[in-house]
Amino acid sequence: MKPNFLVFVVDQMQAQALSLHGHPDVKTPHLDQLGVEGVSLARAYCSNPVCMPSRATLLTGLTPRQHGCLTNGNALPEHIPTLPAILSKHGYRTHAIGKLHHQPIGSVNRGEELGFSWEDRKRWESGEIQRLPEGYYGYQTSELVGGHVDVYGEYTSWLEQRLPASSRKLTREGAYQHDPSVPMSWRIDLPEEWHYNRWIARRTTSFLEQLKQDEAFYLWCSFPDPHHPFAACRPYSEMYDPNKLALPENWQNESDSIAWLNSMRQVHPGHCDFDEQALREILAQTYGMITHVDSCIGEIIGKLKELELYDKTVIVFLADHGEYLGSHHLITKGEWPWEELLRVPYIWKSPKSQSQGMNDAQVVSLYDFVPTILDFAGIDPVVMDTRGVYAARPLGLPGRSLRSLIESGELLPMKPAIVEYDEDWFAPDVCRMRSLITEQYKLTVYMNTNEGMLFDLQQDPKEQANLWADPAYVTIRQELTEQLLMELIRTDRFDTRRITGA
Repeated sequence: MKPNFLVFVVDQMQAQALSLHGHPDVKTPHLDQLGVEGVSLARAYCSNPVCMPSRATLLTGLTPRQHGCLTNGNALPEHIPTLPAILSKHGYRTHAIGKLHHQPIGSVNRGEELGFSWEDRKRWESGEIQRLPEGYYGYQTSELVGGHVDVYGEYTSWLEQRLPASSRKLTREGAYQHDPSVPMSWRIDLPEEWHYNRWIARRTTSFLEQLKQDEAFYLWCSFPDPHHPFAACRPYSEMYDPNKLALPENWQNESDSIAWLNSMRQVHPGHCDFDEQALREILAQTYGMITHVDSCIGEIIGKLKELELYDKTVIVFLADHGEYLGSHHLITKGEWPWEELLRVPYIWKSPKSQSQGMNDAQVVSLYDFVPTILDFAGIDPVVMDTRGVYAARPLGLPGRSLRSLIESGELLPMKPAIVEYDEDWFAPDVCRMRSLITEQYKLTVYMNTNEGMLFDLQQDPKEQANLWADPAYVTIRQELTEQLLMELIRTDRFDTRRITGA
């Protein structure tokens, strides 16, 4: 019998922000229980540290260089085969609820009209778009919540019909409390039962209730939180006392090891222009957002059990990328490849999972998501070509199945994770960053400078001592650079349809 799939996704959450992982403050009881019954892979890395490229990888299994969505503001090409499309062809009912972000939130880029986007906020708010089309990126149906905190989409239409003018309560202007010195954080004046997180949970349970008997499903349940702005509603906005929270031990350390990254602090002052009071409020609201999502996931899992689907479903919880959240005196995301940004929560629970809890020994990647789902579904994980069918090719998908690790705890052969980041939005340079992470080391190189970063994560988990220029590590740096090169070659594009031999 085919297993079902329920994939919980959050936006911009670091792996450390789970109480299962030993966090001293944040409360995530339902996710902790899911991790205890399955496995929480604590050394999981995103494919890209911003939303759209990472989400495109989760949809296709491909690297950003392969699928073409290199950074935010790129639309994922619609001809590329996707996981839900393939599952649909194999008899699955596919549905997405919440945030997708496969096309730009705005269709205007630097003053130039670049074309139509199905996820364009202005088109939704004007009423020009009221729902996504059937078959959107392979999902038979979908219900969109776009944006962050000040959201739009089908949820907003639902809210305004029931509580006119309530959408304003999600904004800073409609907040019941905000500090002028903390522009990216406020406290939402909207009852919890009307919040978009709870709406996503209710729509998810409604979908589950309407399934036909023994109908296999792939359900993408995606929360916009805890992405900035940092804003929770009551009771979660009041749950964490800012003055009692532990601060990241390196929150005052603004040294970035290389001169070019230090210069980026002047280019992007919003990443580092905060003091202790502001950081404490940001932390309190972020933890509130996380606990709110945890509560909603608990509601959905309760419905799974009520419908006797829990033991028939592969459940996944992940984030598209992490968040600095004060570490290295940074917030949000950007060019700095710190662990807080690149490592993501990655919990798997299958019907045959052995109870494992946290696994911090195995390096894995979001590239492994699609091959693992395909393995559970009994579908051969070979390259999906541009015609929308599988074509046997020698390279295969860049990731690998984690099924044996998930079900029995069997450690897989060591394979490095790679992370790539390309950004051309901010002056003065185009940033191109590539990172390779092994069990012990992290190597990062940039197009923008001859300097690089090398950290021994076992000896220096807070990444304080850059070993790039240390003579004792020259051989290790060279070996890791060669590994990175080989991984980039192995995972490069090979998707153009061949017509003849010459």
